Amino acid sequence: MQVLSCKHTALLLLCSLLLLSYRPSPPALDQQLKQLREKNDLTGWIYLQIQWVAKAPVSRSSCLQQAVKEAWRVPATAEEIQAWQDLLVNEGYALLMSGDIVRSTDSYTTAFQWAKQHADLADEHMLLENILKPLGNNYTRLGDYEQALFIHHKALAVAKTLNDPAALAGTYSNLANTASNMDRASESLDYCRQGLAVAKETSPLRGLLLSEQADALIQLDQPAAARESIQKSIQVLESAATPEAGYWLLTAYQQAGDIFTQEPSKALAFYQKALSLEKKLYKEYGPLHQRQKAKLFQRIGSLYARTHQPKLAAYWLDQCLSVLIPGKTLDSIKTADLYAENTLTDLLFTAAGLAGEQDQTSKALRLYKLCFTAENALRQELISGSSRERSVSDSRQRYETAIRTAWDAWEKTRQPAYQQAILDLMEGSKARLLLDEVLQQQQLARTTGITDSLGERIRLLEKAIIYYKKEALQQAGGTDSLHQAIAVREKQVEWDLSQLRKKMKTPAASTIPIKPNTYPRQLIRSFFAGPTALYIVERDQKGIRFADRLIMQEGWQDSIRAFTHRWFEKGAGNMINRPGEYYRQAYSIYRQLFGAHPLQTAREYILLPDGALNLLPVDALVTVPACPPSPADWLFVIRQASISYAWSIRTLQEQMLSPGNDQGFAGFFLSGARQQPSLNNVAAEQKGIAAVIPGGSWYNDGEATASTLRQALQTSAVVHISSHAFSGKEAEQVPHIELYDQPFYLFELKDLRQHPSLVVLSACRTGDGRMVTGEGIQSLARAFTAEGAGAVVAGWWNVNDAAASRLMQDFYKEWTRDEKQKDIASALRKSKLNWLYDPQVSYQHKLPYYWAALNYAGNPEPLKNPIIQNNPHYMWWMIAVLAAIGLLFIVLRLRR
Repeated sequence: MQVLSCKHTALLLLCSLLLLSYRPSPPALDQQLKQLREKNDLTGWIYLQIQWVAKAPVSRSSCLQQAVKEAWRVPATAEEIQAWQDLLVNEGYALLMSGDIVRSTDSYTTAFQWAKQHADLADEHMLLENILKPLGNNYTRLGDYEQALFIHHKALAVAKTLNDPAALAGTYSNLANTASNMDRASESLDYCRQGLAVAKETSPLRGLLLSEQADALIQLDQPAAARESIQKSIQVLESAATPEAGYWLLTAYQQAGDIFTQEPSKALAFYQKALSLEKKLYKEYGPLHQRQKAKLFQRIGSLYARTHQPKLAAYWLDQCLSVLIPGKTLDSIKTADLYAENTLTDLLFTAAGLAGEQDQTSKALRLYKLCFTAENALRQELISGSSRERSVSDSRQRYETAIRTAWDAWEKTRQPAYQQAILDLMEGSKARLLLDEVLQQQQLARTTGITDSLGERIRLLEKAIIYYKKEALQQAGGTDSLHQAIAVREKQVEWDLSQLRKKMKTPAASTIPIKPNTYPRQLIRSFFAGPTALYIVERDQKGIRFADRLIMQEGWQDSIRAFTHRWFEKGAGNMINRPGEYYRQAYSIYRQLFGAHPLQTAREYILLPDGALNLLPVDALVTVPACPPSPADWLFVIRQASISYAWSIRTLQEQMLSPGNDQGFAGFFLSGARQQPSLNNVAAEQKGIAAVIPGGSWYNDGEATASTLRQALQTSAVVHISSHAFSGKEAEQVPHIELYDQPFYLFELKDLRQHPSLVVLSACRTGDGRMVTGEGIQSLARAFTAEGAGAVVAGWWNVNDAAASRLMQDFYKEWTRDEKQKDIASALRKSKLNWLYDPQVSYQHKLPYYWAALNYAGNPEPLKNPIIQNNPHYMWWMIAVLAAIGLLFIVLRLRR
């Protein structure tokens, strides 16, 4: 059978020609479909429905979705296979026209998979134009740029085999657009130049490439060149007379408005040209993509909002909403109405700001909440980790705007609802990806019955990704073509995995995320770090104790980072040589962060840091200005209060609810492995801990292998690791723990079904790592938390070998002194205080560089039951009880 078309527009025009004299109404259509079904004519049945939808794709898009479900058998002949391919392609296009990007993407994905299954029948030109290009563009619209690049590179390979300059130019344009959205301006510019080299001088594709070039030039801070490029683009497209040129000109007008945003009158003139063109295109070719129409209205509304014309802004924002969610207004829209769409989030954010400027604070906060809910829905549709990270980072400024709105209302009215709104918004901005991973892990652990096969398939694909990642690392010296082949296989598996995860929806977080089961002595203090303000909220079991905003100088976070880098990350030398200078800076930071609300004596604080505060060791700050000569006498924060950390209240609550392993202790101790420097005190550390925990399982040097660690993580309640570890903070590093036979890479944690309740990483920089704005430090500690660990002890900088050994031994001693063995976070604090109070520890080693590196994050009491029944405290107690029973027995015998 002949392929119907190479472009969607041509396909729809052909379908329209088939309807010249007769356009079936729904009843007549139903009768025809019934007759075709009775004749077992699947091909005719499919094309009849494609033709009917082609006349009004926006309003009839659901019909093709229904057709996919109602087909009575699987296509068998070549003609039926091709018809089914056309059905899936047209379903994707109709959904795109209606503005449903997510379902459109799913349809194109299914079409792509169908084409791969029937590669012998697939037409490469149709694959390129009708599937790969729109699929890649959909991922760009969703913001999943890594996946879009993956698809566009597949399209580029097909275009090169076709030897078609127009196909090549179009694909380079798509690549340029995606790279530009990823802030890779130079790469985008390069794609534009490659496309311009093959595009004809008068081709509309040349105008499209010039508009993409203008975007790249704006990012490269070349506004004059950008304006010249977009004006050339408009000239080329205005002189063309094709439907495609009209649609691309509509986009170019809008881009020009964005480029001239500093000149509102010129920007508005371009937007008005786009409005006029939209009406013309509608008359000539029918409805536009609903999303594109809505985006134009949103741009105009945003421009009027920026120029303080609220009535006009509100009008155009209402127009935008009427396209995206017909029948709804900004006052009536609810959470259930939302879906994953960038234009919708932009609309809600702009409308919220407009309401705030008009002193409609409650409405503004409601719209901000809806905006972030839509953003979360959009993030769930993204495939690659980098796209999800970018999504979280991009929303950061929006969260700060919303928090400032709530703060202004709280400061003005002192209504508790606004105080609560501040905390809710702060929570929404923290560790969202980590929470998603924790919930996914919990869901997989619970898969049974009907979803078990889906869960098993997800685990299988995760194993495949682990295999490809390890293969890529092992082939470090291989050829570029080998690396590329491995990367392509890994991307394909990630693709398949993402489709399965969409079927297994991530569950919602706990219904009351801001009320974790803390104890009376515990306080949670949360931070949100902005460029010139630090927001702080503290709560206990009863609710919020206070909210505050500290006005900070521009660059204050850089000062905090410089402090941690100089005094901790660079080694002990600076602190040894200039202890007085360290003390002054440490006190200054304490006053800045805690002066208005000092930490209370004998209370346990769970801190939720943010921004530059993520690696600030609060334990090591000092609380009084006078500096005693000896660090043994310095009034460190640790003397005043117990400090532990968490990523967010929501993740903390999930950790408190997480059912980790409840039996067994496993310790891994490597004094030296795989050409790494020797750790001379590891043997003493193991010996000291074994004396406290005689029932543990111990793996020393040659016994500490990757397979034994994998097994221990699935069977032990506590896993202790003393070895070299690498966080992946440096670009060339992959996060891993060094073991005797091979590294244990952190991505291998995905392969584990069970998890320990507590992981102790007595190793260097296991709490350090790559920083992701709005998400926090991507550390080894975070990786264990993501896979279900209730709590993690980790080192934030290069831990001193001797100090870590001694601190760990004291940690376990203090922990097991408690009969219930629950208060583990406090045990770490006591071990540090023992170090400071010990007269045998030298002056130098009482400097915080040596004792403050190891920190506790997560559930303060991760173990529900004691795992050590034969600790010395327990043994002596049992001996005393038995002795008392024996003495009583003797007394009774003597009386008789």
